[in-house]
Amino acid sequence: MRSISFTLLLIVVTVAAALTASLRFSEGSLDRLLGPKTTVTGDRLYDFDPQKIHRILLSGNGVKAECIFEKGIWRVAKPWADRMDPSAADGILNFTLGTRVEDIIPEGKIDTVKAGLIEGTIGVRIEDKDGNSLATYLLGRKTEWLHRDPKTKEEIPTVFLQPQDGEHGGYIYATTGDIHFLFRDGLRHLRDHHPLFFNPVALQSVRIQSAESEVVLSRTGAKAPWLITKPLELLTDETAVNKLLADLYLLRAVKIAERSEVTLPADDVNGRQRIAIKHFGQPEEVVMEIMPPATPEADTVFATVSDRPGTVFELRLKPLAPTLATDGTPATKIPVEDLVSIAGLPDTVNELRDPRLTDLKVVDIQGILISPATSEEIALACPKGGRWQVQNPAGRMEPLNEMSLYRLLKAVTETKVIGFPSDAAVDLTPYGLDRPALKLRIVTNAEKVVDLHFGQGRDGTWHAMHAGVPRVMKLDDAFINEISTKIWQWRQPDVLNIASFDLAFIERQMEGSPDLKLGYRWNDESWTAHEGDTDRSAELITERANRLLDPLLKLRGDSWLAADDANARAALAKPAMRFTLGIKLRDADNEEAGIQRREILLAPASDSRQNRFFFGRISSEPQPFIISSDTVARLAVDLFGDD
Repeated sequence: MRSISFTLLLIVVTVAAALTASLRFSEGSLDRLLGPKTTVTGDRLYDFDPQKIHRILLSGNGVKAECIFEKGIWRVAKPWADRMDPSAADGILNFTLGTRVEDIIPEGKIDTVKAGLIEGTIGVRIEDKDGNSLATYLLGRKTEWLHRDPKTKEEIPTVFLQPQDGEHGGYIYATTGDIHFLFRDGLRHLRDHHPLFFNPVALQSVRIQSAESEVVLSRTGAKAPWLITKPLELLTDETAVNKLLADLYLLRAVKIAERSEVTLPADDVNGRQRIAIKHFGQPEEVVMEIMPPATPEADTVFATVSDRPGTVFELRLKPLAPTLATDGTPATKIPVEDLVSIAGLPDTVNELRDPRLTDLKVVDIQGILISPATSEEIALACPKGGRWQVQNPAGRMEPLNEMSLYRLLKAVTETKVIGFPSDAAVDLTPYGLDRPALKLRIVTNAEKVVDLHFGQGRDGTWHAMHAGVPRVMKLDDAFINEISTKIWQWRQPDVLNIASFDLAFIERQMEGSPDLKLGYRWNDESWTAHEGDTDRSAELITERANRLLDPLLKLRGDSWLAADDANARAALAKPAMRFTLGIKLRDADNEEAGIQRREILLAPASDSRQNRFFFGRISSEPQPFIISSDTVARLAVDLFGDD
């Protein structure tokens, strides 16, 4: 029988254990009483709120680093005072929070030296603002096995990892991921190799200064367009500005060094370039000063940045050229940052300015006056809600050639100049603009008038300028060819437009074929056919004859030509095909009043079998026209099935 004292002792122990358990439970966990939960394969080792992270302490091969997160930016406090590469911080944190257990090894079951888990090799400690550990571990070498992602099938390396914070104590883990590269070369990969750190959306200005010039880009708000404000007030080329900002953002040093370790050129050495950026609300610019190259053959240059005074960057002067495979494709994939170089930055006025001839939009244009120096003016207008028209020689507005209009509108709204010979031209003679060969006056629905003058220099180069603005622009020769300066070029390409009920007969003469005359009655769609003196009406394939009507009576060319076009005149002197149409004339009462004969001549543009078009002329028209060989083939159709 137990003694009363022994029974009392059991009661005291039981109460104490219950009290301890209740205290632990009140703290929100029984882990401190019963030990941590068991980690199993596939689990994450660490799970904490990333928002609590304030400090990362790193050690690797005898070098220790302290990294601190403040005001939204990571910086290295030791062994250098510098900005930390955000991708390095992300890499450490993503590895710590994302690494998963691949295998669990009790301590003593593996040689820690061979696993690379000796003190002083690679250590990581992540703390909150109060200095409490969120994760502390030693990082060993890579293991021999790979983890295969079940979804992507990607093979992921694994490493040995030994927690040092007690929660996972007593075990060594093989976990997924690898961040060893961050600990190489004395932890230099922790330093941000990007000289400029900025938010493109919040950027207010960019200033580019060299010994010869200074260019300033600025804008009034985050959504406002970029403008050149110095040396002139100019619109910008959006593509070029975006490339400049993207290149500055991606620009990455090949190497980084302490200021005391590098000898920079003396202050009086010419060839420096300064690129300064400023955010909205920022009191001062951040200035990157790029030194001149040490030799003309140098591939890199040194640079310093005002907000990182103790750091020297070695930047690519020339882009890294990819090695090519035998098929001409890149043999190796080069990171986009390595393709950015100082020489590749669009950093001059002419590279950054708007290269468009005008900033007009097609929908805003209401009228255009074309004034050639050697021919009559051509007036085009688009009534509100209507279609474009051209003023004919008689002064009446009529439908115009849509292709000529398309080419003109495209030219004045989309043309990009190829150079800016002068922004303050006084003598316009060298550019042929003292006596313009062509003027365009463009009127918009906003009552804006744009006057453009075009001239040809002594060397044959075409130039343009806005009237009253001394800025001369250089044009590609193809531009002037897009503007139709002759009234006949604005005619619709309809050569004939005859109603079938007005047709009386068709006569066709073709090389190598007998002359053919077709009689036509519209009311019963009947035909007669005579080939020479032979009546072949019974042999005529009516369906083919009917199909001849549309391409012939609604004959449409590709374009009109000048009345004195020498090539057309020579070809049509010996036509390969001749049509004579008998057209019924009608009086005021719509009664037949005779027959009018209209003749169509067609001749190939060349004797080549590959000839693709023909010249044509209507007897009553001074201008010849061009017509496709496909249309001519439809006109030459065999009507009797003799082929």
